[in-house]
Parts: sequence; C-alpha cells; structure tokens
Amino acid sequence: MKVIQILSVFSLIFILSCNPKIKRTNHFTSKADTLVLITEKIKGYGMFAGVGGDIGFCDTSEFYKYPVIFPENITNIKFSHEIIDFKKFDYDDYHNKKSWNNTILKDNSICLMLGNKGNQSIIIVDENNNKDFRDDSIRLVQDYDWNKPAKLIKIKYKIFNGKEMAEDSSWATIRTRSNNEFIFFVSHHLESNFSIDNQLYQVGIVNFHSGFCFNDPIIALTTQNGTKKDTLAESELIKKGEYLKLKDSFYRLDTVSNDGKFVTLVKESDFRSKIGTQVGMIAPDFNCKTLEGDSIRFKDYKGKYLLLINVSACYSKESSYTCYRDLTEAYRGKLELLCIDKSPGFLNNNIKELKLTGKFINGNENKTIEAYRPEFCSRTCFLINPQGRIIDKFEIFDWKTNLSKLKVKDEKPM
Repeated sequence: MKVIQILSVFSLIFILSCNPKIKRTNHFTSKADTLVLITEKIKGYGMFAGVGGDIGFCDTSEFYKYPVIFPENITNIKFSHEIIDFKKFDYDDYHNKKSWNNTILKDNSICLMLGNKGNQSIIIVDENNNKDFRDDSIRLVQDYDWNKPAKLIKIKYKIFNGKEMAEDSSWATIRTRSNNEFIFFVSHHLESNFSIDNQLYQVGIVNFHSGFCFNDPIIALTTQNGTKKDTLAESELIKKGEYLKLKDSFYRLDTVSNDGKFVTLVKESDFRSKIGTQVGMIAPDFNCKTLEGDSIRFKDYKGKYLLLINVSACYSKESSYTCYRDLTEAYRGKLELLCIDKSPGFLNNNIKELKLTGKFINGNENKTIEAYRPEFCSRTCFLINPQGRIIDKFEIFDWKTNLSKLKVKDEKPM
C-alpha cells in the first residue's frame, strides 16, 4: 500500500511538472483555508454561453475629448466607444456627463466607427487602441449568420489591475441584427489548472455580463482528476458568493481580480447551513401574492416537492410560456408549481392566448421572491424537496431532461 502511495505522488509531480499551465503556486493542500488561483485567458467562451451588449453609435465624436483620426474617403461617419471598466471613475457621474473630461477615459475605452465606402456600409474597430482608424481592418456591414462560428477580433486596451492602468488584450466580435442594430460580444474566458493534495482540477470563469472585466464572475468546475466535462449544466454555474465543491470541501468564490489574472476561493466549514439558491442550500423563505391576490407562503409547501418556474418575454414573447404550459400539463398533481414573471403585460397576454393555468407571481411586486429572480430575463427553474433544500436548478427549456430524473419519494418534511 505504501509503494502505491509513493508511486501516486511521483506520478502527480511528473504530471504537474510537464504541464506548463499549472503554476507552482497553484498547488494546495486541503488544510489551506484560502486558494489564490493563477489563471490564463483563453479565446472564446469555452463551455459557457456568450453574452453581448448593444453598441450605440453617434453622429459625431465631439463629446469624446481626445482626437480620433478617421480614414479618408469614408462618408456618413458615426462614432462609438465602449468603456472597458469603471473601476477608476464613477459610473453614475460618467452617465450624468460629469466625468467626460476625466483623463482616464482616453485609455479606458475602445473606439468603433460606422461609415460608407462607396456604396458599401463598413465598420472599423480601433484594434490597437491608438485612436487612429487608418491602420485597422475594414469590415463590411452585413446580416450576421448566427449559425456560423464568430469571426473574432483581437483588441488591445488598458485595464485597471488593482494598482494602475495596464496593457491587456482580448477578443471580441460584432454581430449585426436587422435595422442596423449592432451587438458587441467580448469573447474570452479564464481557465485555471490546480491541485489540492493529490487531486487535479480545472475551473473556467466568465463574466456574467458582456465586458472585459470580471466584476460579476461565474465559475464552474470543468475538469476533475483528468475527466473533462462536455457541457455545463445550469446547476454547475457558481456565482460570486456561492460555493464550489472541491474534494470533500466547499470553497466560496470570493473575488476575481479586475483583469481576471487571480481568483480567490475561501473554504467554508458549514455549507449545509447556508440559505440560498445554489443546489444543496436551504431554500430562501418567501411570502407573496398571486396575480389573483391570493397569499402564498413558503411554509405552505411543507413536506411537498415545489418547482419555482421563471418565465420571461426577453428575446422571445412566447417560447418560455409555451414550455411552462407543456411542463404544467405533464407535472400537474405530481409537483407544486409556482410561476414567476417580471413582465406582467406579456404574462397576462400569454395566459389568455396560450390558455395557461396555475399560480402566477408578479416578481416586480413581491420582494420576498427576489432571491429566485435576481435577473430580469431569468428562465431558471428551482426544484425544492420536502426538506426545504434546492435539489436542482435548470433552464425551463431543459425541463423534460431534468425532471425525468426526479424520483419522488417519502422524505422528512421541512
């Protein structure tokens, strides 16, 4: 037995030494209360979903204090700049036009321009961040084929690293919708390979909202002991303040540095006592009213399986509502079902048109339900067992797959 243990240790050392991505500082023991992971920035989203933001172009660049050089023979020029991060000046002051003269703005933005070259509409990104569009690639404006891989643009910029504005770079893509609407996607994710005792791990990290910073990070375990996952389920996406299970311990995602180079995880000694919407936690309490004015309390569902279903008109006016209709037809009488929406107008229309039935909650008017609807466009479902713990979390579109795994059995009540 001792020989096997010794061989295992030497094998681990060999693997770690041959893998340049695993830094020496990424070796930890299970005794460590805090893990500071060194990361690597990777092109593309990996197994994560991409998120984009609209680009607003203006007819002039006069509000932008610093000179921008446009190419010749371009007409109908419109200008935009995307802010990298707001760590160095106040976001509200910027949008109230109090900080436009802030000298940091020059280095803290990426410039873009639209125009016409002859009969063709073109778009240019200031890829090297020199405020000169003459040395950047010219791209034709055309409807984007969402079924094809994105063509990524390498972009240089400066970002606040905690001490100063520092040079950095990443990848982005611009996708065009109808009516000349443009969406800017920052296309990168972080990876960190590390070990705890004799176990190897890899995690991936993205920012929840589109952007070059990691102020709203999501982390997921992508590889464990050499086994790499093919996909990531909704329940495996851990937000800041939630917990990642590594070996036999839980670690809270504490911070990700603004430039994404470091991730800090803090060990938690009593995960089972935590209240929250992460799988395994005690489900948060709520006391609210339905659209019909009936009172609903969490304790009313003592000893029962409860499914909280988020629907939304975001991106599609009917798709999540159609899923809700099919789900309720399949599981009515098997589970307790509550539907949450923050677009009551769309909800009421779909109740009539799709003949939806059930208990509906307006998330705008019931504050105690907010824990289950942190994002306006959420379509996440939370399955709570009779003991009052969240046992699954999934997108409504995956309800058939996830609920088919549910084994309803006798459990102790909440």
